[in-house]
Amino acid sequence: MGSVSSTTGALVHRPPWWVYLLLAAVIYFPLFLHLDVLPLRIWDEARQAINAYEMLRSGDLLVTRFYGDPEMWSTKPPLLIWFQALCYLLIGPSELALRLPVAIAALAICYSMLRATWRHMDDPWLGIIAVLILVTTPGFIALHIARTGDFDVPLSLFMLLGAFSILQWTAQGGRRPAFTFFLFLSCAVLTKSIQGLLFLPGIGLFLLAQGKAGAFLRERGTWYGILVLLMIVAGFYLGREASNPGYLQAVWENELGGRYATVIEEHKGPWNFYLLRFLDHDLLPWWWLVLPGLLIGLFHQDVRIRRWTGMFGSLALTYLIIISGASTKLEWYSAPLYPVFAALAAVPIHFLFTVLFQETWTNGLLRGRVLPYILLFVVFLLPYSTTIARVYFPKEHDWDGEIYGCAYAMQDALRTNRPFDVDAVCYDAYNAHLMFYIWRLNDRGDRVRSISKVALKPGMKAIHSEAFVRSYIESNYTYELESSEGPVNIYVIKGFNSVQ
Repeated sequence: MGSVSSTTGALVHRPPWWVYLLLAAVIYFPLFLHLDVLPLRIWDEARQAINAYEMLRSGDLLVTRFYGDPEMWSTKPPLLIWFQALCYLLIGPSELALRLPVAIAALAICYSMLRATWRHMDDPWLGIIAVLILVTTPGFIALHIARTGDFDVPLSLFMLLGAFSILQWTAQGGRRPAFTFFLFLSCAVLTKSIQGLLFLPGIGLFLLAQGKAGAFLRERGTWYGILVLLMIVAGFYLGREASNPGYLQAVWENELGGRYATVIEEHKGPWNFYLLRFLDHDLLPWWWLVLPGLLIGLFHQDVRIRRWTGMFGSLALTYLIIISGASTKLEWYSAPLYPVFAALAAVPIHFLFTVLFQETWTNGLLRGRVLPYILLFVVFLLPYSTTIARVYFPKEHDWDGEIYGCAYAMQDALRTNRPFDVDAVCYDAYNAHLMFYIWRLNDRGDRVRSISKVALKPGMKAIHSEAFVRSYIESNYTYELESSEGPVNIYVIKGFNSVQ
């Protein structure tokens, strides 16, 4: 049932096999259940969908493209796009293919937390509790993070793996963990550019606190890793600039000085923007455990838990300061913090779990050590039920009807394999989320095109979901209303309205 830790003399209980089986099922539903129900999100998932579609068509793995031109708005490196294009190739372009690499990355985060606590702390329960917290955190199981095809979860995975490499190095030393840290750092940069480096201040602070910063710099694996990092990152950026002149300037304006020093696209907020979101919604109900976890962990008798807490406390502090100081603020910039906060919030629950496992006063009352399991059941029942309700019945906001109405119509035609008998999709705003479905319909032989409301011709059948498009069509054309459902109307254009 258990063994004695040589570090603390505390009983370390290894979970029975059925715990891992149950945990796999518990993880599956928040990450994968109904993953493809919602149509593509206009920001920013649809952009990746187009990038991956064009990469699959062109075979160009270096320069991502948008509507045929080099992508100069989303200037991130293409690592995620490679995986999404690969999924398109394997299972066909779809919502599932786009989102699957992100869901798998979220699963890999869970596995890495379990593996780290198993191998380096000899106590899988801390990892199990951290994973349960993570998959019941609203800010993580959310659109633009773990439930859509965006960059932030793969980024979080590589940043976390890098942190675990440092944790391993501080415990064991050696070239390999020092070297793998820089490999994961390279992958983080190839996922989301400069943001992949934002754990470096926290890691530096942790190494200083451990008194091992100098030793890390003297480690041969460190310098091999730095060399590989520079070769990979410089190789990509210089290669992309050679193939796509002006790319480096676009990166500077969009990702480096421009985004940090100035507000991009009105995405601004107060200095405590992220803290307010954590307290209001994104880190409920776990935020109140983070500080107790930090205090308990830093003063814990087990040096491994102190090291764990020191690492994640350093990352939480420095990363939060960095993103809070940026002029541009977006809720998904905080994505790498959710595994960090889960690791800290798990400490007090794990502490109580261990106390209950070691207590003896109920031995005559209860058969077996059931109190620790009852604790976990009580703590996680409501958060998990709430999470499942959100992913099982994903809902649109009231204002999303005009944005996604046509997408639902095309998605339904594709899924039911029925003809989409429409000539024109009229949507006057940014329409990447619709072009994905139009291209898929075209690939199977449907004639539909994206056509402006001012370019409709007699005989065309047009679909729209925007109120001002409806007003324009009804004012400028004679028409027959073929169908109407919510904000979505389908018109047969008869001619031009001479009375305007």
